[in-house]
Amino acid sequence: MSLLPTSQNQAGPSTSSETLHPHSKSDTALTSRQREKAPLRKNVDVDEIKFDDNGFDQEIDLLISQYLESRSVPTIAEFWNENVLSMNDSREKKEWIEDVERCILDGDYSSIEGIISKPGLLKYQTQKSFLYLCWRQQFLEHVENRESQKAFNLLSKRLKPLEHYQPVPYDFYSLSYLTSASTVHDAPTFRDWAGVGPERERLVAVWRELMGSERCDDGERRYVAPDRLRTLLKQAAAWQISQVGYAGDTGAVKIPTLLTDYRPLQLPDRLYHLIKGHTANVKCVDLIGSHGELEVSGASDSTLRIFSTEDYTTKHVLQGHTSRIWSCSTSDSGSLVASGSGDGSIRFWDVASGECMNVLYGDGGDVYSVKWRPGRENQVVSASYDRILRSWDIETSKQLRTFSGHSQSTLAVTFDYTGNMIASGSKDKHIRLWDAVGGTCIKNITGCLGEITSVEFDQQGRYLLAGCKDNSNRLWDLRMQRNIYRYTGHQNTSKNLIRCSFAHDASLIIGGSEDGCIYLWERENSSSTSSSSMIAPDQKSLLPQQQNGTPSFYPPREKAMTTTDKTSIQTVRPLKVLEGHGEGSVFDVVWKDGKVLSAGEDGLVGVWGT
Repeated sequence: MSLLPTSQNQAGPSTSSETLHPHSKSDTALTSRQREKAPLRKNVDVDEIKFDDNGFDQEIDLLISQYLESRSVPTIAEFWNENVLSMNDSREKKEWIEDVERCILDGDYSSIEGIISKPGLLKYQTQKSFLYLCWRQQFLEHVENRESQKAFNLLSKRLKPLEHYQPVPYDFYSLSYLTSASTVHDAPTFRDWAGVGPERERLVAVWRELMGSERCDDGERRYVAPDRLRTLLKQAAAWQISQVGYAGDTGAVKIPTLLTDYRPLQLPDRLYHLIKGHTANVKCVDLIGSHGELEVSGASDSTLRIFSTEDYTTKHVLQGHTSRIWSCSTSDSGSLVASGSGDGSIRFWDVASGECMNVLYGDGGDVYSVKWRPGRENQVVSASYDRILRSWDIETSKQLRTFSGHSQSTLAVTFDYTGNMIASGSKDKHIRLWDAVGGTCIKNITGCLGEITSVEFDQQGRYLLAGCKDNSNRLWDLRMQRNIYRYTGHQNTSKNLIRCSFAHDASLIIGGSEDGCIYLWERENSSSTSSSSMIAPDQKSLLPQQQNGTPSFYPPREKAMTTTDKTSIQTVRPLKVLEGHGEGSVFDVVWKDGKVLSAGEDGLVGVWGT
């Protein structure tokens, strides 16, 4: 999206020495008498802006409706107007949601199937998963009431056809065991079953989480000025640019994304410090807090360390694991750190005190990757040696769901920004996308010629970035469902888990390498070349301006894509290469708010900046 310089009613970067308020008129438009009487202008901070909560949501709905109509998508616009702006349809949908809650609390499970199949409520797979939970609840109530024949009939007729939708492994097996038991608590799996009433309340909570918040807005449709949404977004972007300054030439200002605040691109070029403390190679790093004031690192010495990125002092040494740390991840609030280790455990640490808050064991061998679910401080997903992904509830220390499908160890896992989709990478050279709620595999992505060592979604959920053990990082466009870019120049073939990630609002790709350097690529490089002429550089051709190299091809073991798809993949050379670590690999690199951290095989953590 390009923003043209704005007029007097629209904010924009000014070429004059004075920066005007976004909605103010130039002083030259006023007479000297008017300027004398004019009140002093004040730059209003974002936190000082207050909206009318009663009408704010409805106005957003109206703006979306106008935008859809302007995009010439009448079917979608009509659906939006009927299902969101229409009071009757919204009320009907809300009534359906309330009916399901009422049926659960009253134990009327036979009516639920007809209600949740209403159009617009749940996807088919999610319907079946929730229906399994409903029949499961009714079955446990029959067992509790000693109605063994009813329980057996329900198990065979209702639960058996939905067995593959069970939330955890062997759940159906545990239910089958209860057909010969006297109480629910006879099965070890259900020893914490709280009883009919509390368990119904829990099921209602699951239903509410699936549906989210529903609302019904009253009132007639109001007038919306033409192209109002685009105008508001331009004004907001122009205000952001005016706050940070724009050093480019006059003309259109390119805004890479509207989902985060505008920040001018400044590539890191300075190594501020190499932080010492670990006694073995550092496998993973992460920045803590909205601006990365602290960082956490995990190493093969079985410890994690929390450092300050301002004065480089050690705040805490986190001890408890008995084997190397493969992965560490910080919660959204920055108050907790999760770590996965070769000892098969996941530990949760309090950032403020450095204490271990909880330990989870999955019996899956090494935990290679662990990630928090966005917006949830009580849920994580992990990838393990035994090929299984596990979703965990930290508060209850239980597995919520498992994800099976990979044929070899899972090395990487991550959530998308909604928390409803999971991506996983494996030694089997496949990437799988999963429904985080339903537990089913949505897509199996092939085409990589090496093991997948890292996966990450961009902020919009449009792109998926993967690090591969074929000397490449690859970018998939999930909407077009194809691999569009291949980032080369670094080395990743033999060492363990060389990772890459998005940087600077996903406009850059940053990653480690076996040659001890940090590599940066532009996500979309106009000088990229077709993959039909892929060039692998030697050690001395790392810099972008050097074009020397020898051809290198990795013959596929199986046909992963057609010739047409393969030739459409663009190969992107490095934009910048940073040197500073000692001998060995750089395993992990993260970027936040202009700060860059690197995890080195030399046992040091690098802090980089501009």
